[in-house]
Parts: sequence; C-alpha cells; structure tokens
Amino acid sequence: MLPLLLKGGPNIVTLTFQEGADRFFQGQNPYALPGQDTDVFHYPPFFAVLWGVFDILGISTKVLFWVFLNCLIFWLGISKWWLFERKQTPWAWFFLICTAVELDISVRYQQSNALVTGLILLALAAIRDRQMGRAGIYFAVATHIKVFPVFLALIVAFSFPVNWSFLGSFLGALLICFSVPSFLVGPQQTLWLHWAQFQAITQDFSRREMLDIAPCMARLGFSLLGKILQKGILFISAVVMVIYRLRNANDKFRWQYWYSIFVTTLLLVTPRAESPTFVWAAPAYLLFSQTNSRRVLWGLAFIGFFLSLIYSSAFAVQPFEWFRQNWTSKTLATLGLWLLSVNLLFGDQPNQKHEITNI
Repeated sequence: MLPLLLKGGPNIVTLTFQEGADRFFQGQNPYALPGQDTDVFHYPPFFAVLWGVFDILGISTKVLFWVFLNCLIFWLGISKWWLFERKQTPWAWFFLICTAVELDISVRYQQSNALVTGLILLALAAIRDRQMGRAGIYFAVATHIKVFPVFLALIVAFSFPVNWSFLGSFLGALLICFSVPSFLVGPQQTLWLHWAQFQAITQDFSRREMLDIAPCMARLGFSLLGKILQKGILFISAVVMVIYRLRNANDKFRWQYWYSIFVTTLLLVTPRAESPTFVWAAPAYLLFSQTNSRRVLWGLAFIGFFLSLIYSSAFAVQPFEWFRQNWTSKTLATLGLWLLSVNLLFGDQPNQKHEITNI
C-alpha cells in the first residue's frame, strides 16, 4: 500500500477533501459544484476544518497521515472486540486476511470509511464497558466525519430507560464539534453550511445508482425484486434493531450482530454504496468468528470469499470475472451477511466460546 500511495499521491477523494477545505477557509461554499478533477464534497464543516488544519504537512504527506490514521483507528476499534494471539485457529487467520483485504480496498481509495468504522466500534465497546460518556464522544466525532453514525447513536440514546449520561455526552460533543467551524465563520454561517451539506447529500442520493441491492438486482434482471428487497430490508432492520435494544440490557446485548445488521442495511439500501464503503462490514468477520459453530464459520467463510477475497489480485482470473463484474458478488454477499446477522442476533448460541462482554 505504501508504494502505491507514494507513487500515486492524492486521488479524487482526497482532492475533494482538499477542495472542500480550501473553499471553507476562503469563505466559499464547500458544497458547490466540484472542479474538473474532484467530486461533490459531502462532509460536515467540522471535517473541512479538520482536513485544512493539516495543510502544513503538504498534500502528499497529509495523504499518508490520513491513511495511517484510518488504519490505526480501524484496528484499534477491532482490538476492543477481538484479541490477536500468536496461536490462532486457521479460521481466525482466514478471517483476518478477509478483513485486511477489505481494509486495503478502502484505504487505497483514501476514503474515511475505515476511520468511521473504528470510531463506531470504540463507541460500542465503551457502552459495553459502561463508559457512556466516552461512547457519546466517539459517536459525536464519527457523526461529524460522516453523518450516518447519528442514527445508531439515537437508537442507543433513546432506548428505554433513556441513558442520560450517554445522551448528555453525545449532545455536548456534537455541540463542541459544531462550535469549531463556528469560531471561524460564525454560528449562522455554520448552520447554513450544514443545510447546504444536507441538500448536497439528498441530491446525490436521487441520482446515484451504485452497489446497493436495488440497482444490483436490476442489473441481474430482477428490478422489481430489488425494490422489494430494499424496502423490506430497511423495515425489518429498523424493527429488529429497536426491539432488540429495548428488550436486552447491556450485559446480555449482542453488540457484534446488532452492529452488523446496521452497517449491512446501510450498504444494501443507501444509493451511495460503493466498493470502498464495504469496509463497514469487515469487522463482522472477526467478531463473528468467536464461535464453535461450524455452520456459522463455513457460512461466514463463504461470505468472506465473495465479499472480499475474490476482489484481491489473487482471483483476478477468468473463472471469477462474472462475480467481480460490477462488484455483483459484493452486494449479494452483503445480503447473505445481513441474513446471517439477523439469524444470530435472535438465535441461541450455546457453542459460543465466551461472551463478548468478557473479551
């Protein structure tokens, strides 16, 4: 990865970050139409400030630092749930390779998805360990990098009974992150920028058809089925996640399956799902592998192969080309992971090696 980054330098993603930050500090609209070599900037004003602060490093050095930060927080988040030991089973090594391949796909595109994934895992681990204030901070920072973690945080915050410690910490940290750009352009302009960001995201949603389940099934000739699956998955996931959170205390909560349902739902229903985004699902390989159920392990291995491994250079050969085309197997394998997650969330796990709360 390092030689690729040194040779290629910034790509369209980090150039988009740079353009958005430059426009912010120049008093312009970061969410205006992009330049020739960039895309629409979709990130909160806090992210523009964060990216602009490191201009002193120079763009090439900043890209290296950015990729390192993504990898560091990603593995740090996983380490709160899965311990790496010298004597690992062959299953553990296989799933570690799957996770690393998916991370490689994400960071070679220089995106922020690995960073956000790590922050969410750190937040959920803090909730598991009853460090609610810390969890709120992690969620707030993740929300000000990419918006979607706010939905997960709200489900956690407003589960009965309401956890006021978490809610206070989350809202307080959100306000602090909001205040950072406010010191530079004022609260009114910051509010307007958030509204401009919302408009940019919703307009982009209306015209994108990428790797979510509806366009994937349409490309396979099952357009109606894809639309039904998209709405059905969203409805079932919302009901399952809320009901399960309301009925289970933290000490019995299967956070790893709950998290997997959330991220696989996003990947299957949001119109902006693309290949580097699937790193959100990568931690499931290691989090789910802590079981003695061979049925689960083989199912997860099948998913890992078609979701991640098949897109490594080792399988860039003709027999696998149909699966790799348009990233078809990535979307279908994510559907399989969603089904497995829902099943494991409510299924009994008598063969679990140890409770996730004891890791």
